Amino acid sequence: MFLVLKNMNLLANSVIFLSLFFQKTIIAENSLLDRWVTLGKTNDGEVLALNESSVEIIDIQIDESINNEDGFYENLPMTKAVQFDYRIGKRERRAYTKACKNGVVVGNPHWKTYTTAIDYKFQYFLVEADSDASKKMLRRVCSLSIYKTN
Repeated sequence: MFLVLKNMNLLANSVIFLSLFFQKTIIAENSLLDRWVTLGKTNDGEVLALNESSVEIIDIQIDESINNEDGFYENLPMTKAVQFDYRIGKRERRAYTKACKNGVVVGNPHWKTYTTAIDYKFQYFLVEADSDASKKMLRRVCSLSIYKTN
């Protein structure tokens, strides 16, 4: 009887530990906290969606003179940008833009999407906000960024 009670106590402690562990794991993934908002279709007819929870201000080193090979370089000054996650069709991407100022889009509306890392430096490609959906997404990103601090 004592062995059975000891095993039940061990089982109960294990269940409590596992429930605490898995709860923290789920929260750490932020999947429950994501807020995906569909913004319309691109000029190619693909659905564009923004994860509003992902919008944040970051400090980044950017070489704007290079389109497909810019990244994090020690000799460049840090600048602020707005980073966000979006989906185009079924492809999920992370991007940044410097087209936001005081919550509105300024200048040429565009963002850069992270692709691969070469030599431990992220590579990007430029995305022009040329469809109604992409312009709407960039406006939403900028308006959400005003509430973020860094």
